[in-house]
Amino acid sequence: MRSTLRFGVLLAALSANLLAPAAAQSLQLANGQILLATVEEADGDGLRVHRLDNGGALDLRWDHLTPASANKWKRKFDLIGDTEDELMTRAVEVFWLINGTRQSVIGHVVDRGADPVVVSVKGQPYRVPRRDLVNMREIEVPATQVYTLEEYYQQRLDEISPGDQADKHMLLAEDLIKFHNYDRAQEHLERARQLGNSKNPAFLDTLDERLKRFKEAAKEFGLLDRIRACRSRGKLPDFERGREMIAQFEKDFPQTRLKSEFDREKARFEQARTRYLTQQVADQWRRALSTIAGKKVTEDGFGLQQAKDYAENKMTDDVVARLQQSLHLEVDEIKQMWQDRAKYPVGKRTEHFSYGIGSWVLGDQAILKDTAAGEATQSQQENKVDNANPQIQRFAKMLQEAMQRRQRAQGGGQQAQEQSDEDWWREASRGERIGWLRAYYAEFSGQMVIKFATASPCISCFGDGSTTFIGGDGKPGKIKCFLCQGTKWTRSFKAY
Repeated sequence: MRSTLRFGVLLAALSANLLAPAAAQSLQLANGQILLATVEEADGDGLRVHRLDNGGALDLRWDHLTPASANKWKRKFDLIGDTEDELMTRAVEVFWLINGTRQSVIGHVVDRGADPVVVSVKGQPYRVPRRDLVNMREIEVPATQVYTLEEYYQQRLDEISPGDQADKHMLLAEDLIKFHNYDRAQEHLERARQLGNSKNPAFLDTLDERLKRFKEAAKEFGLLDRIRACRSRGKLPDFERGREMIAQFEKDFPQTRLKSEFDREKARFEQARTRYLTQQVADQWRRALSTIAGKKVTEDGFGLQQAKDYAENKMTDDVVARLQQSLHLEVDEIKQMWQDRAKYPVGKRTEHFSYGIGSWVLGDQAILKDTAAGEATQSQQENKVDNANPQIQRFAKMLQEAMQRRQRAQGGGQQAQEQSDEDWWREASRGERIGWLRAYYAEFSGQMVIKFATASPCISCFGDGSTTFIGGDGKPGKIKCFLCQGTKWTRSFKAY
């Protein structure tokens, strides 16, 4: 009984440990279902996740999640502020169709039963005919996205109903300060002081000082809010504008009263920018390889040796130059972000590389390097070396050389099948050369990390290394496989 109980406790603990990571990575979809996944990246439009049930990647818009789940992940990726610097409110997202095109707006519905449905967004009415209405659902959004100063004030006034309670007036004033409605906040702080029944009078003084500081820094707060908005949207143009605003803030307000708020937002902005751009560098770097290789392999005089030299020396510079144009970054920053890519899920996302039928150019050892087939072949070779009779090995070599001389004398067989590596490159298709150059860069440029390599049997000789031919005398013989040139294998791998 005691051992059974001990086993039960152990099993429960183990189950808790196994389930904890999954729970921490759970997302609740808008339809109520729970999706277990690892969130790889997120921006203003949505997020990409790696599913735990089938291993697939999935792109989700924020409206695919419940508001609570969406806001949880937005906060983790610094796409919205925390409770100290951003007020959230319940709003309604309304969807409708115009000529078959889906439209949406986020605001508060003035009258749900009316036709058309009127959605107010910061005092601007949107009228949606009910015949075009698709759906309405409640979500949580920053209050500044929905309300004007006066609209938000009236809503919070109705919700809090401060009456003759000083603490409620202080609570309302605190929200109004965050919303930058300083005049209304002043009214309620004065009312709280007049009532004199606060349970926390020291906090009233704190709010007075905060309001004074915020009013004096109204322009600074406006610019800080715009920086915050750029971070929240999280696209390349947003980060570029945000950096310009940060530089403007530092120039215009060198003695800012909001130094702590600015320093915190600047740090969060830079973290969000670095995360976004590092993942963009990682993604675009790998995708650029095919484009650059596709242009290079068509150049005159670009042979196999030139391809090797280019991959080992110059190709990285061309990739960086391409990323400079698309991401507007300096060379050193691009290279540093590429080196730091493993800090983020997208940076460690692997791609498939293959030398294809050109694998034989690498040579036997390079093809089998770090593969299961290579380990098995090495083991077999060691056994043969240990156990084979030297005289038998010498006889087999002499027999092989004799067969090759005979085939050459007959003008067929092996002589007809000989091919140099440069011959293969010239005869290879454009796609084969692109794939080979990508793979050689990934393996020998020193810029990428190989996670898993595999060797597959040649599709012509099925891993034998030779094929059967009929000689001039009508008798069958063995010749080196024309496709793999006797190396037996083709090499491929995954790398990031």
